[in-house]
Amino acid sequence: MNKLRFNIIKLLFVSLITMFSGVVMSGCSDDDEVRQSQYGEVQFKLYKEASYNEGTEDVARSVASRASVNKLSDAQKIEIEMLFNGTSITQTLKLNAYNNENAEYGLRSDRLQLLVGDYKVVGYKLYKVEEQEDVVIAEVSADADETFSVVPSGLTVKDLTIDAQARGSVKFKLEKDLPNIKSRANNEGYLFTDIKLATVLVQNTFSQVTYEFEKLKVRYEEEYELTDPDSENDKYTDHGVAYCDSAVWLPAGNYKVISYTVYSKQGVTETALETQAVSGETFTVEDNQLTEYAIVPVLVSKTAENIKDYLALKEIWEKMGGKNWKYYGQTYPEGANWNFNKDIDMWGDQPGVTLNNKGRVSSLSLSGFGASGELPDAIGQLTELRILALGSHDETYGNMLFGPDGIQPDMSEAKRDKMRMDYKEHFLDRDVRENLSEMLQWTINNYTSQSKIKKSSRISTKDTQIGIITNKITGVSKAVMRLKNLQQFYIANSPITYDKICTDWTDPNSSYAQQYEKENLSWAGMTNLTDVELYNCVNLTRLPLDMVGNLPELQLLNIACNQNISGAQLREDWSKLCDMPAGPRLQILYMGYNNLEEFPEDAQLRKMVKFKMLDCTTNKVHTLHSFGTDIKLSTLYLDNNKITSIPDDFCAFTNEVETLGFSYNELTEVPNIFNAKSIYIMNTVDFSHNNITGFSGGDDGFKGINAYTVSLSYNKLKKFPKALFKSGSPIQTLDLSANELTEVKEGEMQGSNAHLLQTLDLRFNKLTKLCDDFRATNIPYLTGIDLSYNSFSEVPPQPLNCSELKAFAIRYQRNEKGERTLRDWPVGIMQCPSLIQLQIGSNDIRKVNETITPYVWILDIKDNPNISIDLSGACSAIQNGMYLLFYDKTQDIRGCDILGIER
Repeated sequence: MNKLRFNIIKLLFVSLITMFSGVVMSGCSDDDEVRQSQYGEVQFKLYKEASYNEGTEDVARSVASRASVNKLSDAQKIEIEMLFNGTSITQTLKLNAYNNENAEYGLRSDRLQLLVGDYKVVGYKLYKVEEQEDVVIAEVSADADETFSVVPSGLTVKDLTIDAQARGSVKFKLEKDLPNIKSRANNEGYLFTDIKLATVLVQNTFSQVTYEFEKLKVRYEEEYELTDPDSENDKYTDHGVAYCDSAVWLPAGNYKVISYTVYSKQGVTETALETQAVSGETFTVEDNQLTEYAIVPVLVSKTAENIKDYLALKEIWEKMGGKNWKYYGQTYPEGANWNFNKDIDMWGDQPGVTLNNKGRVSSLSLSGFGASGELPDAIGQLTELRILALGSHDETYGNMLFGPDGIQPDMSEAKRDKMRMDYKEHFLDRDVRENLSEMLQWTINNYTSQSKIKKSSRISTKDTQIGIITNKITGVSKAVMRLKNLQQFYIANSPITYDKICTDWTDPNSSYAQQYEKENLSWAGMTNLTDVELYNCVNLTRLPLDMVGNLPELQLLNIACNQNISGAQLREDWSKLCDMPAGPRLQILYMGYNNLEEFPEDAQLRKMVKFKMLDCTTNKVHTLHSFGTDIKLSTLYLDNNKITSIPDDFCAFTNEVETLGFSYNELTEVPNIFNAKSIYIMNTVDFSHNNITGFSGGDDGFKGINAYTVSLSYNKLKKFPKALFKSGSPIQTLDLSANELTEVKEGEMQGSNAHLLQTLDLRFNKLTKLCDDFRATNIPYLTGIDLSYNSFSEVPPQPLNCSELKAFAIRYQRNEKGERTLRDWPVGIMQCPSLIQLQIGSNDIRKVNETITPYVWILDIKDNPNISIDLSGACSAIQNGMYLLFYDKTQDIRGCDILGIER
């Protein structure tokens, strides 16, 4: 009971406390509301007099003349004096803006709390903080009507003005002054697209005061103007402009641009391109207004070298039937042509034209456009030209030789060497191992350390059919001799004649010819011109030796496919070339698909002391003369000729030899021009498709061939080439297919390097047995051997014990009557340690008394009509797609119903 009474009293006490507290708090809140109703806030905004009253330019100029504040952003504080009910009140407030530029549009003060009522502004001072001290920069006495009222709990905004300098902002636009005969300060020229920064100097037209804005960022754009609506192809004119997107501030007034400096920029490196005085159009800056765009007239002078280049390009286009040009190839859009319906300084931007960093033409390729007529004298203007191509050997093959990944100005030595091999790689190179059986190719590609066999893509052997032209270029001006920087000069697929190649002016009355007439033009000064191509020129009856012979640094000459040059003339020209300045310097000579019958005499050839590569493919050569062993060749193509013998001192070879081609000739002996003991190992030597029966020097005198691959296929060898092995030739792949071999005698395949043999093709011979030289003790690394198309009556066991043997073929064994000779299955062949492919098809195999395992997982037994074989041991692998079986459904194959054998 006492406890209950205590709790009731406690609750009553708490209630009373709460009630009294509420009364007290309510009383305080009422007092605050009364106080708040007696106050309000005011905020002052400070504006420039000129823009606030929207005065005229004269008013703005008048304000500017008496301005006490240069920039509104200088005012950082305001001290304002006010009268309220006869009482003077002075208060200092901070002035604020987002940034200095925004300050020009007005400043706002901190808020000031005042009693409700009417106030009169007496005056105000503006302060700038300098070294932590307030410095008065302006004092203003207010007009009598400068009043404001403070409302209860509200905000009153009061505008004030100051005689500050009227200012506006402006953006610049760089436009070309076209055309302009005035000379630039820098006459070298540059590309408008290279401008990345600009410094602009402007002048007030009234006060003559100048203002400079340094290194404004520039953005390039191309704009199009509809100039000829009725034209199908040239409705629009292309203009290049550059915008400065940064707005800069100027005092209000009229201005004009009086000079500029433009810069290029790569990474952090800035390079001044030009500083030029100009007289731009007048533009007006108004207070707090943005002017878009004040024009900076960038001079484009016809006397600038890059503009002179572009004028020369147009002359070339007009003189060579440019209106009818239509590009074909892969480097540019199909049907592309040059376009001059744009600013003159953009004329260099054409397909087939490359410009350097100063806008000069550095590469000109007319390959693929179908140009006609003579290359005019205007070509002499292009003195920075490195590459001149009037057609090329890949014009219809792909026409990418002068594309982004092809020949470029000032290439590195490595890139230049690669480009010099373009003709070789596309039209000469082939992997002799392609003639091996498919099984042996598979073995090489998958189970040896040899390089992969490259499949040639040739159906037709050349870019264009010989004698078919792709352009109608009939001549070239001798003004080419002015191009001292020229590095590559190509003429191809053209009806040009030798006497029209740089022998005279195309038009002696042209302004260019008259300008250059007194110059001493000579090929002797063309020290940079190293590569010349005169390819498939159908009317060429001799070489233009006055040009190519007198080039002091000529390294590559491609004169392939000029079949109107007689064999005698070609020999005479080659012989003369040896005595001219170019002869001792020449390194690469492509002269395939011509009529050459005989090489120049030894004494002449031996003058070509730097000679490295010769292509005489598909000529009519029957007689060779010697370069001598002091001249070392890295590549030699003599395929498809009528050569019967090769002198022993024909030449020597470098350590860079990839292919030596002697195929499709009339050789009766392998020449003794190699040496197995040489420190240089060649990749491939091809003597296929000849009449070879033996070796020069015989088995004892032949010095061997230091090559990885040797092909003697399709010859008339009746004896195994013992000389190759006895001489120590380090051969890995040997192709002896399609000869007349009947046996291999003991010891004929023995030698110090016989163990290196990996691949052997003996197809299409008349072999009946093998000797013990084929055992693993002699050729332990043999991985593949093909004995197909011979006359074996039993499978020779000798190679089957080679631990590395992966593939063995003995298909199609026949005697002289065409009867099948091979009947017995090679018992135990499934036990060969590494064998995985066996081809024994097209024979007369009978009963197979051996368990077929899945380890030999490629098996060809097709065309064995009498075979009887149990494949139960391999059926699971066959069913799971892990076994390749070549068979006939009519054969007696048991133990694997999945094969669908017809019973």
